[in-house]
Amino acid sequence: MRLEELVREIAEDSTSGAAQLTVKTANTFLKLLGHKPRLRSVKKLARLLAESRPSMPSIGNMAFRISRDVERHVSEGEKVEAAIEIAVRSAVREYQATLRKVVENASKILRRYSSVLVHSYSSTAAAAIELAEKVKVYVTESRPGYEGKSLAERLAEKGFDVTLIVDSAAAYVIDRGLVDAFITGCDAILDDSSIVNKIGTKMIALAARDGSIPYHVLTDLWKAAVYGFSFEEHSSEEVYSGDSERVSALNPYFEAVPARLITSFITEEGVLKPGDLVKRIRKLWGEPAGQKLTTSKAPR
Repeated sequence: MRLEELVREIAEDSTSGAAQLTVKTANTFLKLLGHKPRLRSVKKLARLLAESRPSMPSIGNMAFRISRDVERHVSEGEKVEAAIEIAVRSAVREYQATLRKVVENASKILRRYSSVLVHSYSSTAAAAIELAEKVKVYVTESRPGYEGKSLAERLAEKGFDVTLIVDSAAAYVIDRGLVDAFITGCDAILDDSSIVNKIGTKMIALAARDGSIPYHVLTDLWKAAVYGFSFEEHSSEEVYSGDSERVSALNPYFEAVPARLITSFITEEGVLKPGDLVKRIRKLWGEPAGQKLTTSKAPR
């Protein structure tokens, strides 16, 4: 059994969100069962999983968390197979409880607003809005993947008043006082409390600040980029597929948003300001290993 084959599903998945991929990452370790796994195979698999999607730190955090737990259980006398099962069950249970707490905390904040603006698709934001009930929602298309359409359709089916807008109309909506707050999830938290999220987030955050409305980031602390981070650049054909050889296209999927533009982080530990967030992350994961912000071609 080649470990690289186990990682391929994570590396090539371009439709699942961070939460889904993080749980899939944990369950990948269970595929070692029945093949008489050794501890070194567990450690190698953790490394390969972390390297497979460097733009989604929760994947690496989950992989290394399970690897460390397996090693600890083995040192306490468990066989490797049993240690894997125990470690995976424990990590997934804790992670899912964390996500539920974020949603619960976020829904309490969202109930304060009559209308909110959401950029890109976030399962956490969607679940929190559903619990908040009566809020009106403006959703950006989130080009070029158009994930916002999926969010708009999900919320509309739940009975919410939803308006879909093009990304560049976000400032228009804010300037006319149509929304009380801007909210997003995030893909990564960097060690200066800046975040990484879908391209377009920064320009909307700037518009929110200019329009004097709060920008709340809904996130769990598993997204801290303690093992490094790499931006994904996707195929230029998603932006331009015309015939002109003189037209080139750039298609970055993610960008960094500085902490100064963020009003608060709504996490499993409650509402945190950027300065407090760093302290909580260090308590949970230890000192970051140093983040080298590079760009890589995304898996296809």
